[in-house]
Amino acid sequence: MYSLNKRLTLSLAGSLILFFIFQTVMIDQEVEELSEQSLISRLEHDQKSLLAALQWQPPAKPKFNQDYIPDIYMRAFSGHYYELTVAGHTFRSRSLWDEKIPQTKERLVRNVPGPHDQLLLILSQSFKIHDKPVTIRIAEDLTHLDTMTSTFRGSLLMLAAITVLLLLILQSLIIQYGLKPLLRIRHQLGQLERGEIHQITTPAPKEIMPLVTEINHLIILMNKRLERSRHALGDLAHTLKTPLSVIQQIVERQESTVDSIQLQNQLQQIEQRITRELARARTAGQSPGGQWLKPYDDLHELLNIFKKLFPDKTITLAISKTLKIEADREDMMEIFGNLLENACKWSDSTVHCQVKVIHKKLLITIEDDGAGIKPDTYQHLLSRGIRADESTPGHGLGLAIVNEIVNTYGGDIKLEQSPTLQGLQVRITLLQS
Repeated sequence: MYSLNKRLTLSLAGSLILFFIFQTVMIDQEVEELSEQSLISRLEHDQKSLLAALQWQPPAKPKFNQDYIPDIYMRAFSGHYYELTVAGHTFRSRSLWDEKIPQTKERLVRNVPGPHDQLLLILSQSFKIHDKPVTIRIAEDLTHLDTMTSTFRGSLLMLAAITVLLLLILQSLIIQYGLKPLLRIRHQLGQLERGEIHQITTPAPKEIMPLVTEINHLIILMNKRLERSRHALGDLAHTLKTPLSVIQQIVERQESTVDSIQLQNQLQQIEQRITRELARARTAGQSPGGQWLKPYDDLHELLNIFKKLFPDKTITLAISKTLKIEADREDMMEIFGNLLENACKWSDSTVHCQVKVIHKKLLITIEDDGAGIKPDTYQHLLSRGIRADESTPGHGLGLAIVNEIVNTYGGDIKLEQSPTLQGLQVRITLLQS
């Protein structure tokens, strides 16, 4: 499962990184080229200054006027050098000391090894003065230029990295803001699952609104189909009950024979089957949900009914007064009604019920002090579609109905021997949000 937020962020990050790499390379090249052009322009200016310092009138010997020579050429190994040749005489800058500028053929040469392992940029120019050739070669150390370029490149990369980071943070906030409608829809889907609402009503962007409309349409369609199925099954059950009652009365008026007894048993099984299928129809396809706001009051009222039906039994209940359960009240009342009825019917004297929530799990425990059932029968009783005559009397039908409801809620039900009362213990676990 991929994250839309993550995919958008990574796509933008890749695009920004490629853009800033391209931009950094272009800016770096432009800055390097501009710096070099500025350096060449300065060297050409220095050449003109050196030519202006040349004082020569043939046939006299040429000489330099030191006042026209920049001081930087006077300091030893300053990184600024010149060499001028005229009429067989060569003048070198004092900064060269005893060194010479390396000979080159091109007008402009870069990264030429010079004095003290300096890398030089050499600019050569040839002139004619008084019909005599004059060659002037001027050089400058590129180390400081490379240092400035590297510093600028590092600053540019740092600025680009900070800009990418800030843009990613900004984009992440924009994406989260853009995805808020989806988060609201997700929240309403949770409410829909819990039965708190019946449709998605949150406003959505026009790109998402068709999806919301289709979901709402699907919900309406499913509810209509489910309602029709329930009504049809209910009508069928009521239609069958009348002829079954007539048949039951006719059979009861007959003399007691093996056939009449077997016919009565089969009629009872048919009636039980109809009752169970009606319970399954009520929960089948239903989205479990809702809120049971007063389980304490409702369960005590239910216990009072069973105490009247079973006056010789001691029935206790452990539940918090403030407890609220995320489940449909009718579903839960059917669970407790079936389990408590079975426990009261098959207990010797005591039935205990406990309801609590631990770590977002609803735990229901109902136990009795009856004879219980064999361990190898536990799972068999919870099988779907089990017939009443295939289970221990008194536990099969009720447990099958309870199992259907618990499965609808995605819960878990276990049958085991009660560790305290030694009878049957039923434990149910349902998730709570």
